Amino acid sequence: MRRRRFLQGACGLSVGLPMLSRFAAEEARAAGDPNGPRRVITMAYPMGTHVPFFRPTATGSDFDFGSITTSMEPFKDRTLVVSSCPNAVLDVGGPGYVYGHPGKKESVFTGTLMRHAFGASGENHIDNVVEQSPDGNQRTANGPSVDHVIGEFLSDGSHLRPSVDLGVAGRQLADSVDSEFFYEASENPVTLQANPGLAFASLFAGVMPDGEVDESLLTLQRRRKSVLDAVRDSFVDLRQGLSSADRAVLDDHADKIRDIELDMPPPLACSIPGAPSEDAEAYTDWSMGDYADIQIRLMAHAMACGVAPVGRLEFFQQQNPFFGIPLVDDAVATVQDWHHPVVHASDGWAKDGEVRVTGLRFFVEKFAQLCAELDAIVEGPDGQTALDNSLCVLGSDLGEGDGHGAFDLCFLIAGGSGPGRRQYHFDGSGENVNRVLNSLLQMACVTDAGGAPLDEFGLGGFAPGAIPELLT
Repeated sequence: MRRRRFLQGACGLSVGLPMLSRFAAEEARAAGDPNGPRRVITMAYPMGTHVPFFRPTATGSDFDFGSITTSMEPFKDRTLVVSSCPNAVLDVGGPGYVYGHPGKKESVFTGTLMRHAFGASGENHIDNVVEQSPDGNQRTANGPSVDHVIGEFLSDGSHLRPSVDLGVAGRQLADSVDSEFFYEASENPVTLQANPGLAFASLFAGVMPDGEVDESLLTLQRRRKSVLDAVRDSFVDLRQGLSSADRAVLDDHADKIRDIELDMPPPLACSIPGAPSEDAEAYTDWSMGDYADIQIRLMAHAMACGVAPVGRLEFFQQQNPFFGIPLVDDAVATVQDWHHPVVHASDGWAKDGEVRVTGLRFFVEKFAQLCAELDAIVEGPDGQTALDNSLCVLGSDLGEGDGHGAFDLCFLIAGGSGPGRRQYHFDGSGENVNRVLNSLLQMACVTDAGGAPLDEFGLGGFAPGAIPELLT
């Protein structure tokens, strides 16, 4: 083959070859569970829970929800509860991470420690951990969170954006804030949009209501198809003079390019919620519940519209939040510090008190509200809903809030969890969070390039494998 003709053909290859990863992912999913979820949505809130009131009444499939989780009753047949699971990776970093707040948010969905805990090279491996007190100025994780890994695997080129990332303010309206739970890579936190009006404008810019057509998007689609035509023409030229084996490889790749063209989606058309105001003054005196209601609605519709394969919703400003629940807000107003006296059941606040339990119940109620929004959206002729096709996860940084403990983390996993168990309560006291994260990867049918399940997520050299009891 002459060098000049190879370079001419390489113009097509440079466009076509990146597409191969998409087919590898699809084939891996087909080899695993074809009923795996289309999307993953993760909700996070700080300060933990009260485990005795979070835990269902029994392990296994025959249980009743605890008083904090009772709002999940309508989705019991599609919910997996994990309770009392230690975040053992913190022990690797030493006492500075085990006690107090630093490192908790950063580790719960990444399965690793803060960047500060590693040597100069930053290699995310257990042998590279340096035991020291966390640096409060370096509150960033040393690896991606599990939602990002699942989202990359589920991405198939049909989405308008890589992710939907929303924040829920505890009190004052904010615009963009850095997540403390979710990361795309080491030292790269996800940026959350907390202004509902700005979030709407960004999320639904390329989405059209059912029955309408966006001519600019159709023009873009035609342009993309013309590019693929050029790629295919370059393959014809490159094919001349190749061996039969090489021609077969190239022909197979050309078929894949043709499949992409046929499968290229039209502009998204779906149900769009009403547009919130972009004016900050419109949110004066809004409670955390008000912000959550509208952000949850935007999340559900954006994900059902196929805007992105991964969605994240995070509650922040939790030192002195305004819930919109008089019982809780009146109590918080008396101390102006939600953190220690209420969540940590100190300064005279009862561990099992109504104020504390009501506040902790709020976050599960909002997760149930997200499930309800998704379940109201029908996807396909078989009656499946957006919830059935979504892997939804709720988690927090602490287990039992008393004493800042990370020894009893609790998770709710709902919706389309692939091979994950449903209507099941698992006591995770003998496991650790990394193995829960590995289990989530398997529920999403995530595999490596060779089709094998990923089972060493998080801190390298630490706690590989999923938890068999979480999978069917």
